[in-house]
Amino acid sequence: MRLDPGQLWRGFGTALFLSLIAVGGTLMAVTVFPAINLVTRSAEARQRRILYAMHLAFRLYCAAIKVLRVADIDIKGGERLRHLQGALIVANHPSLLDVVMIIAATPKVQCIVKAGLWRHPLYRLTVGGAGFIRNDLEPEDLVAACTRDLHAGLNLIIFPEGTRTIPGTRPKLQRGFANLAITADCPVQVLTITCDPPVLHKGNPWWRVPEKRSRFCLEVGELLDIERFTDGHIRSVAARRLVAHLDNFYLEKLGHGHAGTALEDIDRRCVEVGGSLA
Repeated sequence: MRLDPGQLWRGFGTALFLSLIAVGGTLMAVTVFPAINLVTRSAEARQRRILYAMHLAFRLYCAAIKVLRVADIDIKGGERLRHLQGALIVANHPSLLDVVMIIAATPKVQCIVKAGLWRHPLYRLTVGGAGFIRNDLEPEDLVAACTRDLHAGLNLIIFPEGTRTIPGTRPKLQRGFANLAITADCPVQVLTITCDPPVLHKGNPWWRVPEKRSRFCLEVGELLDIERFTDGHIRSVAARRLVAHLDNFYLEKLGHGHAGTALEDIDRRCVEVGGSLA
């Protein structure tokens, strides 16, 4: 099949920008990060400045993707992320670009990263220098690290599905994010990410780009007060209530159906799957 010039350009651009994440991050880790460490005495202030530098770098990165017409990126309600503090950021996960868009839109953001990145020759300097949280910590240590950063005012990104979604499939949310939100007693900022036509999704090699230029859209949704789900309920039921609420939200938002979003409907569903509301 013959590719048109636009499709060839987007394929080249995809390769270029994917490589820039690794190479650019390493360059920042050996230049910008040491400079910040040199002039900043407080460990907390150093991390905040490094995370802000990464935020600015990813803003430039997303702008370049748009200017070079590799893809379109649209962020709806981004001004609310600029003032967000101490919140668990929860989003669906359709592509490799998701975390980049979230960091580009959010100045104070922390991430949980795969332990393998700490051993990767290109990524380890970046994730280590930024003070990202390893996902292979003991469960108690992982929760403690996340809670500490949330209480310090950083926002933490979590994809409840645990992996990228295959286009057209229903998101399956894990309960870990809900338990963390309840333990940390923090608000939950809901995001919805779409990509049309799909690209960089699970099961699709990076070089296979669609005929039409993809449009990524990050939409900032409701900021959920965790007490709305914990009030009067034991921890396990509160977690199920939060998971069921977001499950309903994404079912409706992403076009996979609608199961009823009222909390009384959610409480009924929790009972149906074996939960106790006593």
